[in-house]
Amino acid sequence: MSGFRTAAGGLELLIDGQVHRGWRAGKLSFSIGAAAASFELTLAERWSGAPDNAPRLVRPGAACTIRLDGEEMLAGHIDSVDAAYDKASHVLTAKGREKTGDLADCVATVDGPYEWRDVTLPEVARRICQPYGITVRAEVPEGEAFPRYALQPAETAWAAIGRGCRQRAMLAFGDGRGTLLFTTAGAAGQAAGHLRLGGTDGNIRNARAGFDWKPRHSLVVARGQSEVTRGANAAQSREPARGAAAGQRAARATDAEITRYRPTVLLAEAAVTATPQQRADWEVMTQRARSRRVTYTVPGWRGGSGRLWRINTLAAVEDGYLPLREELLIVGASYSVSADGSTTELEMMPKDALDLLRGRAPQGSS
Repeated sequence: MSGFRTAAGGLELLIDGQVHRGWRAGKLSFSIGAAAASFELTLAERWSGAPDNAPRLVRPGAACTIRLDGEEMLAGHIDSVDAAYDKASHVLTAKGREKTGDLADCVATVDGPYEWRDVTLPEVARRICQPYGITVRAEVPEGEAFPRYALQPAETAWAAIGRGCRQRAMLAFGDGRGTLLFTTAGAAGQAAGHLRLGGTDGNIRNARAGFDWKPRHSLVVARGQSEVTRGANAAQSREPARGAAAGQRAARATDAEITRYRPTVLLAEAAVTATPQQRADWEVMTQRARSRRVTYTVPGWRGGSGRLWRINTLAAVEDGYLPLREELLIVGASYSVSADGSTTELEMMPKDALDLLRGRAPQGSS
């Protein structure tokens, strides 16, 4: 098989800089909140026209690049290779991720430092990512600095960064090409097109929806813990106060749709940007939004505008079956190709599910 690639584009795989043309099928997936974009490829080790002495390119650890219609979408490495073979053929299944996948597997630091002072969250990420050769970019303001940011022993890099995301109401995910991106919900703008079920311009091939009330609560109580400065001056150590000295504050929010008694209590991990009331209100709002999730499959990889579908963009949706007529956020996009053609699977939910800015307090609050 010559691979799903034409003169005009298609899906193209390069391994160690060499094009591999033995395609059978492939899937490339992006998700908001994931450390890395991932792929799963089914291909032949040899293909028609390949020289007999061609090296075995498909192996764990190999550097690879994936392009869609000539656009570089992923730069990373093959993680694993499974082989199925008989006397007549060898079929390989290769799985891998972009470069930022190392952040999910490896520790934030080996020999320290284990804490920094007066640093923003993107700066924390830059220091953690520097040994990995991963760049960090913030497409939103970097936010208030942490007076103290401590790493936990044996904590993964991704876990260390994730704690800061929750405290500073930011989203972080790999952009596919080895950069860790800090952003907020919908910051990428409008999607490549609309989504419509039925009609002459309907582009939804199939759909599935999920409605899950299990994460929702009738009452949310948020408690914050103020940090106090220990010592005579600000240069000395700052640690969270304990017990009565902590100066706890509490706030409550209710979800009117949940009629059973289902309470939960949230405790701040550290001095956070949002107030307890904002944190409680945000929890109710986001859990309500996350309880509504729908996935659409559309033909091809591009929307009506001619652009590729992308995560963190907003698309108008018309679905008479649910019924649904509103703008939703694309939180996951998977590009697939097989002998039957190409499709894109779009996972969507209300923007409120990830609209962390609604939970942010003005700069300088704690």
